[in-house]
Amino acid sequence: MVNLDDDFEADAEADENKTKLTRKKILIFLLPALIAIGLVVSFYSVLNQTSSQNKNMSYSIVERPLNSEDGTAQNKVTILYDVPEINVRITDEVGTPQDISFKINLELNNVEDVQIVEGLMPKIVDALIAHTIELTPDEIKGSNGLYWLKEELLYRINLIVSPVVVTNLNFKAFDQGK
Repeated sequence: MVNLDDDFEADAEADENKTKLTRKKILIFLLPALIAIGLVVSFYSVLNQTSSQNKNMSYSIVERPLNSEDGTAQNKVTILYDVPEINVRITDEVGTPQDISFKINLELNNVEDVQIVEGLMPKIVDALIAHTIELTPDEIKGSNGLYWLKEELLYRINLIVSPVVVTNLNFKAFDQGK
């Protein structure tokens, strides 16, 4: 006589062994695939974030006619590169805080210099903040103070981007809030 319970138990054990093997196989193949997908997504998001930050950077190219000594007309190119807005809190001698924000653009002579300036923008912003944060409101008060700040920032930026030469720095906005 054939015992049906033994056949069912044998079939159940065989099915169990098959599912264990398939679960292991699935795990072996699925885990590396999930890791690879995660790496691809993370690299894409990092690269996309970097490129979107560069899209915020803007510059304009201005061509001006320039007559040379031999009488021929040439065009002089000036690139106006916008620096992100700088927000700094400074204090006076008594310790009263004051917020300052300003927007500037840099004048360059070559379009190729834009890539170098873009690459060094974190250092430029750091230098602008580090210098401005040490000032007092009296030091940047009036046109003389603003002129001194402009010259000092231009000097520091040229040190950072050398051998590229930033010919001028223009204030687009300067807010010395109270």
